[in-house]
Amino acid sequence: MEFLEHHALYVVGIISAVIWLGLFLFMFGTERRIRKLESSK
Repeated sequence: MEFLEHHALYVVGIISAVIWLGLFLFMFGTERRIRKLESSK
């Protein structure tokens, strides 16, 4: 726990990066699914 106390900013940055990466991957997957549905019409 000492690492978290001294490097809280790094922990926040890593968590933020993971959240942004997850959102990006979700949006990318959704875009691919929408494109596939539009092309099948």
